[in-house]
Amino acid sequence: MPTFPKSMLFIFMLYQSLSFNSAECDLGGGASARNTTAGYHLPRHITEKGKRMKKVFWLASLTAVTCLVLGSVVWAQESSTKDEFTLEEITVTAEKRAENLQTLPSSVVALPGDSLATQSKITTAQILESIPNVKFFDGGTVNPDGNIAIRGIQRTQASSGVDDVLPSTTAVYVDGINQGIGGHYDVNRVEVLRGPQGTLYGRSATGGVVAFYTNDPKLDEFSGNVSAEFGNYSLTNIEGAVNVPVGDKVALRAAAHYYSRDGYVDKNGTGRTQTEEGRLKALFQPSDPLKIVVSASAQQTINWSGGYTAALTAPDTIDYKAGHSDIFKDDPQDSKQFGINADYDLGNSTLTYIGGYHDYKYTGAGSVGTLGPPNQAVYVHFQNKYPTDWTHTEELRWASNKDGALKWLVGANYFKQKFDNRAGLIQVSAPYVPDAYEPLTINTRNTSGTVDNYGLFTEETYKFTDDLRVTAGLRYDKTKLVNSMLFRENLNFPNPGTAANNYQDGDQSRTLPPYPAPDGTVGTLNNDKKDFDNITYKLRLEYNVTPDSMVYAMTATGFLPGFVAVGPTVSSITKQFESFDVRVLDEQKLTSYEIGTKNQMLGDTLRLNGSAFYYDLSGYPQAFNLSTTPGPPFWTMISVSAKMWGVEAEAEYLFTMNDKLTLNAGYLHTEITDINPSMVTWSDHTTSPAADALVIDHFTGYPDLQATLDYDHTFNLTDGSTLVPHLELIYQGSHYLSQVTQSQAQAGALDYVNQDAIAICNAGLTWTSASQKYSATAWVRNAFDKEYKNTVDPNGYSVTPGDPRTFGLMLNAKF
Repeated sequence: MPTFPKSMLFIFMLYQSLSFNSAECDLGGGASARNTTAGYHLPRHITEKGKRMKKVFWLASLTAVTCLVLGSVVWAQESSTKDEFTLEEITVTAEKRAENLQTLPSSVVALPGDSLATQSKITTAQILESIPNVKFFDGGTVNPDGNIAIRGIQRTQASSGVDDVLPSTTAVYVDGINQGIGGHYDVNRVEVLRGPQGTLYGRSATGGVVAFYTNDPKLDEFSGNVSAEFGNYSLTNIEGAVNVPVGDKVALRAAAHYYSRDGYVDKNGTGRTQTEEGRLKALFQPSDPLKIVVSASAQQTINWSGGYTAALTAPDTIDYKAGHSDIFKDDPQDSKQFGINADYDLGNSTLTYIGGYHDYKYTGAGSVGTLGPPNQAVYVHFQNKYPTDWTHTEELRWASNKDGALKWLVGANYFKQKFDNRAGLIQVSAPYVPDAYEPLTINTRNTSGTVDNYGLFTEETYKFTDDLRVTAGLRYDKTKLVNSMLFRENLNFPNPGTAANNYQDGDQSRTLPPYPAPDGTVGTLNNDKKDFDNITYKLRLEYNVTPDSMVYAMTATGFLPGFVAVGPTVSSITKQFESFDVRVLDEQKLTSYEIGTKNQMLGDTLRLNGSAFYYDLSGYPQAFNLSTTPGPPFWTMISVSAKMWGVEAEAEYLFTMNDKLTLNAGYLHTEITDINPSMVTWSDHTTSPAADALVIDHFTGYPDLQATLDYDHTFNLTDGSTLVPHLELIYQGSHYLSQVTQSQAQAGALDYVNQDAIAICNAGLTWTSASQKYSATAWVRNAFDKEYKNTVDPNGYSVTPGDPRTFGLMLNAKF
């Protein structure tokens, strides 16, 4: 009989300790269990000093316990043998060529697709949750992954008219295609590059890169797999793939995926989602030097909005049913993508071409609500359309592929986006009855434009000796932006313009007749153009202290090309359209300095990697909601500068053939250092010093301390099959979730937008047959049902709670 490894007990004891001393001290059940009606009040830290001391204490405790586990492996060897064993070597293409991850002088994390599947990490948020100093924020409709933040570099909250022209600060690629789709099924690996990657990736790579790689077709191999996963909240996750050789020079791979889940509070409301997608890849290899992969993908996602809304009745008391609105099943979000990836081996070098086209269409409706002064309530909803939104990318690069004193790479890329967003409020019947009568437009805002980006880049590595190397990179980018807006307002609607500020309760049983059509009040801004030129660089020095230990130091830059923010200005007196607010924000620029080390020890059974960085950021577009009453936000933007620094550490120890322990930890400090301009405009057209609006002097949404501890043990069963339990402990320090204005702070908003430290435990158990063809995984996420806040609106205290406990079973078969 296999024995239960004592090291697993350490992990559980550590979790108990963290849970007892963090903001939520109960492991489940009792008074701290999740209450879906009235909420649950969490204990608070008394002072900021106490919070900082607690973070330091638990970082030290986590390190000490981990060292104790690593130092106590003598009595944890019950599954080891005399056979040699080493950590698996991982190959990545983070710097546009295949390299061993451990010899790459950069902070890169690689996540194998098989591991993600057995841990039921399906969405981007789940995939990135265990990587320190990486945070997923909802990126909006067109690009759901458009607001990933790495080391505190985040695209700001979108403001009126900028959602389509403001690029993300983290570049997201699927099989080399920018903003690609289909990266969450038939996954080979996910690579996360921390730090600016402006030289090789250009715009949108200011914070870093998240690259999804799916499985390519294989010649001379007929194979496939299918998996089915089911869990609570009606989770259904089914995917399959088949690889078919066609002769000896062509192979096809087809993959399909279906995913659906109910909302956590209201099964038919916000949070309910369904995705159907598929991909076909074709590999052509007419000769050994030439390899061409052509792909076509399609994706359809349907989301539900409305239903119950959650709000805070006290700083840490969530009322999960604070409000309710009619439920809408949004129209499908349809995406199509075509790609080609060609490599030609010229002997001493390789020529690579990547081309892609992504087309997106969507029409959606927001929650129904009442609008207007008392006794004039009218039922309305928000409509959001993307009749046109497509991107076209091309990249050509030429790189050396032989070892020598000089490794070189040169390339060029082209990116084009065309977008058309139509948003507005329309009047509907109350209660909402589809097609009860023709909806009437109250106001509309049409934003359209194009983005063209051209880039030239090069990067070379020169080897002075076998142990000393220097890398230099340079890139030039030119970005052309054209942005137009049309705003229309219905002057026949009672108290026109109240959509900007006032939502009033009304008699929901009334059905008011339609008001007359708009009389033609129109504001138009045509072809507001802006060009941006940017140069980025990278300089890195690396040295092998021993054959298995390396140190490196580098400086690098990244940029966002700037943008034009356009929004309508509504009079606070007449509530009517006055003019357009046009703000041209300069480029966002980042200069980084980083030192790091990578080490492989104890016969390649222990990896210890670490890095420390310092950032100088300018031109960050900070958005503020200046509304002072509950209701629609009133956004404005200012440009700020910031300093940030942090450290990251990674330890992976295969201390027996069957036991692996992994620790990832990170610390991040951000500080806003300068504000420009010095005044901000409020909704009543008055001004206030921007410093008064910036109550919190650092970027919000980021825990300063994050740590993840993973443990896997392999039980070898007598029939040749294996049983692998997996434990994952994720710790996040306390942090603010949102910036607040001076008036919000005076009303006590700081306590509401603060999230105390929390530890989340995920676990799984995987059985794999002796033939490796069949497996089954039972898993649980947030095992002790910890309650926490993901987002908080300081204007009204609406809240998005963190995911509750979820569990499920996955069955997988290969052939």
